[in-house]
Amino acid sequence: MIFYVHKHDIPKDYTLFSGNIMKKRFRIYLIIAGFLLMMSMSGIVTAAGLAHTWTERTRTNTPFSGVMFSMDSSTVYAGGSQVFVRSWDGDKQWWGWSGTIATMSADGNYVISAIGTRIHLIDKNGSELWVVGTNTQVRAVAISSDGSLIVGADDSGNIFSWGTKDESQGRIKTDLVKQVAISPSGSLVVVTTDKGLEYFAPRLDRLDRDWVDNKSGSLETFIGISADSSTVITSGQNRVSSHTSSGKLNWRNDVTQNAITDMACSDDCTTIVLGSQDGNVWVLNQLGQVRWKYPAGSWINGVGVSRDGSIIAAGTLDRNLYILDQEGQLLANTWTDTIIQPRSVAVSGDGKHIVIADQIALYGFELLGEPEVTSRETFTPEPLFPATSSTPVAINTTLPKTLPPTTMKTVPETTSTPASSLNPCLVIVALSGLLFIVIRRNN
Repeated sequence: MIFYVHKHDIPKDYTLFSGNIMKKRFRIYLIIAGFLLMMSMSGIVTAAGLAHTWTERTRTNTPFSGVMFSMDSSTVYAGGSQVFVRSWDGDKQWWGWSGTIATMSADGNYVISAIGTRIHLIDKNGSELWVVGTNTQVRAVAISSDGSLIVGADDSGNIFSWGTKDESQGRIKTDLVKQVAISPSGSLVVVTTDKGLEYFAPRLDRLDRDWVDNKSGSLETFIGISADSSTVITSGQNRVSSHTSSGKLNWRNDVTQNAITDMACSDDCTTIVLGSQDGNVWVLNQLGQVRWKYPAGSWINGVGVSRDGSIIAAGTLDRNLYILDQEGQLLANTWTDTIIQPRSVAVSGDGKHIVIADQIALYGFELLGEPEVTSRETFTPEPLFPATSSTPVAINTTLPKTLPPTTMKTVPETTSTPASSLNPCLVIVALSGLLFIVIRRNN
């Protein structure tokens, strides 16, 4: 037997009661959807992300410039108008001296700083150990891994070397120096000049008096040396070169169509990371072959890489920080409130920590989560013959017209909340679809 109930026969109280249940159910679903959206945007729901662990603001109105980790990843260095050094956990830190031309020894025990015609050696607590003078203004400095060798170059083309206790070791005059580096073994001084690449012994005797690589002319700017001191990688404009410690050319490759803006190498130089004005992160292997490139979409201001090449960081002109793995997959992405400074991105040796500097602060991040695969352009390596050549690309020193405004903004206080790796727009679309289904069912 089938009974038919007319809608007019249903009590009004029951209708109101069921309507209220549906409204309450809809509100619950709405609250849940909103909560999920908040979680996704705040980074709680994420496949991988960055925990923002600390922030250090500059003590002056000028930004930090140049950052690095000590070899054991326990100490962070930043240059700028003043040198800043802190332990990762923040229990030790100090400010002082000029950091415009300065760097830290790999063991974290010494900082070398140049101010005008004077070079200062500073210990890990910020105390000056000695100061020496040069003929004219200092333009480049370097310090060995253990601080036992210090090298400085002035505007007259003179290069000087000293020991930790202020004893002079050598002096030589050469072409105008662009950058100086000391091999981890301390036995090799590598210099890029306006004319090319030169090698020296610690006392500044040329290892081979007839050897100077001037084939690249003034292209070479950045220097990377392998941990065993056997390989020297240099780059500048659109070119990358590899030499042995004796000066033999391994290979030379014109990689990009636009100028290289920064370079970082893994300890064994099997992973060579380049930032470029073309908005790409380029990764080369030990043979100089391009393995892949990641399209960041904006001028790359700085790059860093872990000791084993497994973690790569890149900061862009449009304030984005990208964390990639060795295969070019995106692990995490976050951004700063102001422009990331040139050559101011560093990755700790173990790949767990990243430091970047923008115009108003220095940030420490911890990498969390698992990688999620994203698209990148890969290349099939082809045999590369030494001394490939093409017309060098002139570096563009004018920033793009899309340069973000330099107005200082308030940076959020230190937080340990990871930045989300999910796209908020996709989350909103998905939740909107869920709400639509809920409404249809309730109707």
